[in-house]
Amino acid sequence: MNLLGIETSSNVGSVAIETPGGVLVREMATPREQTAQLIAAIDELLREAGIRLQDLNGIAFGRGPGSFTGLRVSVAVVQGLAAVAGVPVLPVSSLLCLAERAWREHGCERALVCVDAHMGEVYWALSERRGGAVGVAGDERLGAPSDVVPPSEPGWFGVGSGFAAHAEALAKVQETAARLLPALVPSAVDLFPQAKRDLAAARVTAPAAALPVYLREHTAWRRSS
Repeated sequence: MNLLGIETSSNVGSVAIETPGGVLVREMATPREQTAQLIAAIDELLREAGIRLQDLNGIAFGRGPGSFTGLRVSVAVVQGLAAVAGVPVLPVSSLLCLAERAWREHGCERALVCVDAHMGEVYWALSERRGGAVGVAGDERLGAPSDVVPPSEPGWFGVGSGFAAHAEALAKVQETAARLLPALVPSAVDLFPQAKRDLAAARVTAPAAALPVYLREHTAWRRSS
């Protein structure tokens, strides 16, 4: 199986390709130049992997929540590439992607994923690894740091930039964490576990229907209603 993954929801974007020969990854740490770098990185990885765009079985992307600009860039690129290649799109939660990385690198089986959303808010969700798969437990949320509720079970990790950006507001939440990983960001390679499950179950998206998830629009509507 050949998969392309694109993750640009944070200030460090990344692209990954997985083939039967292994996984290749490139990072882009300059948000303002991600559009040009994204296309160049994809072309480079395809050449290095020895495959064409048309050889892909699917394109996974971090659908958010996260950086508005980063998500718009990745969605535009994904829609264009998938339409040209005639392959399905596999949207994956960026919070889940971050939880996957925490599991892969640190063995984190239960996490409170909390990412700075600016404007005094955070994106957050609880994640658990069950049956060999990492998943989001419940809803993905956007709100004030004071709204964040930690897992009730012990041994959880605090993962994401929200813990660095709002350390004081989240101090009581952090007290019950087994470990904090505030510098961890999503990586494109960690889109693949969920993307493979979705592809196997035929949970795919047409290129034109591949859209970002911001959460903020819904929250603004809810507060004004």
